[in-house]
Amino acid sequence: MIGIIAIIAGILLLWNLSAARGGCTAVVEQDGQVLMQIDLSSVTEPETIELGGEYHVVLLAEPDAIRFASSDCPDQICVNTGVLTQAGQTAVCMPARISVRLEAHQENQAEIDGYTG
Repeated sequence: MIGIIAIIAGILLLWNLSAARGGCTAVVEQDGQVLMQIDLSSVTEPETIELGGEYHVVLLAEPDAIRFASSDCPDQICVNTGVLTQAGQTAVCMPARISVRLEAHQENQAEIDGYTG
């Protein structure tokens, strides 16, 4: 049983590492509408992105990473989420209705070729 868990953990680790090496696209949405998509592997130096609305939100895109740098929202959960670096990670500023999620580049997404069970 422990061996099976170790094998599954190893496979998941390798899958996450291979997705991280290939780069990610940050998808920034507000009210469910895509505002922008940023290829983080093409970012060479830190870049600030200011988003308006009811709350002033600043994102910081860096090489292979993005984060909420600041927000006028009252709870600051979005800022405290930290840096997003891997496909599947998401940060949300609920009061501003802004979300940032990382998606693996299309060529890095694995296809499912079968199911067992």
